[in-house]
Amino acid sequence: MFLWKNPIFAREFGGVSRSLANNIIICGYLAFLSATLVALWPSEGVHSVASAGGKQIFSMFFSINLTLILLMAPAFSAASITSEKENNTFASLFVTLLSPFEIMSGKLSSAIISLLLVVLFSTPIAAVCSLTGGISNILLMKILLVLFLSALSYGVVGLACSSLCERTATAVVMNYSAIAIFAAASWLPSALLSNLLPPLQGVFQIIRSFSPYDAVFYLLYPEAYTLTSRVAITGAINPFTVHLAFAALLTVVSFMVFERSIFRPSAKTKAGKGEHYTDFRKLVKRKLTWPFYLVDPLKRKKNISSFSNPVFVAELRSRIFGNPKFVIRTVAAIFILSLVIMTLVALQFGSMVRPESVRMAAIVFQLGVIALIAPGLSSGLITDELSSGTFVMLRMTPLSPLTVVLGKLKATFFYAMIFLLSSFFVLFAMAFLEQQNVFPESSILGGAWWSEVLAKAKTAQWWSEVWSTYRRIGIWTMLLLLSALVFLSTGLFASSMARKTGVATAVAYVLTASICVLSFAPLILKGKMSSETGLLILSFNPVASALQITNSAFPEFPGLWIRNIYTMISLVVFFTVCATARTWWLFRTQE
Repeated sequence: MFLWKNPIFAREFGGVSRSLANNIIICGYLAFLSATLVALWPSEGVHSVASAGGKQIFSMFFSINLTLILLMAPAFSAASITSEKENNTFASLFVTLLSPFEIMSGKLSSAIISLLLVVLFSTPIAAVCSLTGGISNILLMKILLVLFLSALSYGVVGLACSSLCERTATAVVMNYSAIAIFAAASWLPSALLSNLLPPLQGVFQIIRSFSPYDAVFYLLYPEAYTLTSRVAITGAINPFTVHLAFAALLTVVSFMVFERSIFRPSAKTKAGKGEHYTDFRKLVKRKLTWPFYLVDPLKRKKNISSFSNPVFVAELRSRIFGNPKFVIRTVAAIFILSLVIMTLVALQFGSMVRPESVRMAAIVFQLGVIALIAPGLSSGLITDELSSGTFVMLRMTPLSPLTVVLGKLKATFFYAMIFLLSSFFVLFAMAFLEQQNVFPESSILGGAWWSEVLAKAKTAQWWSEVWSTYRRIGIWTMLLLLSALVFLSTGLFASSMARKTGVATAVAYVLTASICVLSFAPLILKGKMSSETGLLILSFNPVASALQITNSAFPEFPGLWIRNIYTMISLVVFFTVCATARTWWLFRTQE
């Protein structure tokens, strides 16, 4: 059967082509690239571009283009199979006259072709960069090849995640996690383990080349790249060819996972919602197994009090006490990861470790945990109710839309704090780096330490010294909490606006990336905008404000962290109000 005659391909590709949301995403993507190129273009004209740094314009443009492609890939592929499972139509595909190969090829080709077309649409805009001079056609084709392979490989990864998961939100989060690991975190072994394990520097260099950003950096600045590499790069084996091989391997492995799920689908089993135990021995045995000796999700729940938000209590019970194994394992993983990263940072720099290095690692890790977890937690709060049919029952309750939105937001915030507190080793490291003389040098376990502290605490001067010493820790903690609220409210806003959880999750992560990454634009476009405009845009970025309060970064933008606090509070209010208004409209709409 020809591809265009495949009914799966015709339905999927036709739906994507006619979808208003997808067309808006593609138009916004192209408009943003065009605006970026206009902003980067020198005001003196084409003839001065080469002298003004044409290669720099080229590298900035393609870095932004690559970032947008990686952000959009899950939106086109991660919901391909899970949407069928959520609508209970996946099993129906196998009772049609279509073979499993036709089902697989239709799903695969529709998702990948749609994603590759998006990259193809940006090619004319990218070709304009060749007018800057200093960029050969071969170099342009190599970088375009990196873009196409990135879209292809991570698109197939999205299909594999979609075939393994039951829910779209889980597949999208898994896809974004894979992108974060292979495209962003692949430099960690080279940065943290090179001095500890010198014989494995070649292996760490290969792992670093997994990232498409590393391949683009090598193609544009080969001399500068060799200065950052601990291994001599010669011959045909270079970061570009290694990345091509890894992208091909990732595509093949993901395709095999996707193919196995289509040709040999696993039987869907549902766990029981509850079980009544009559055998005392069986009950005691269950109580002593993991993790029921810590928390029992099947025990009788107390009635919700009249003064509590029922939505908050219901969400909290279902998310935390409904799946304790996931919570405990994730908390343990973050706990171990935070300890390992802070230890490796100290060991990598040895006796020359600087407080700024540890602070930088702490900021990136803490905000990375929040940005990775928070949007996925809240992006299905409204869409899951719509897809499961429980939103109609929610409308029949006397609860107001504001009560529903605030209850869901509070529950996810409490849920996110469990994961955030598991990385408290970072906070300990930050406090340890502060030079202080307000606490005694003796052991905290001794009585003399407490007696001396209690005696000093009676004076106002001691409290003033404590604040001046640990003020940055308090402000940094407040920035972390506000960042979590912003990212959670972003996911809630996307969930209220979208109809499907996959679209809402993708939109939430795109907005989160815009807040954390794209708001660094004033640092790139220093000569293109005024300092007031740059301060306004950079005030959206929690990373920039955290760097300023910890390492006194960005002295050209004084008071940036204060502006960022006000901006994040405004964003939380804005997203919450918009989500409440949208929920109110959904309550009044009869469907």
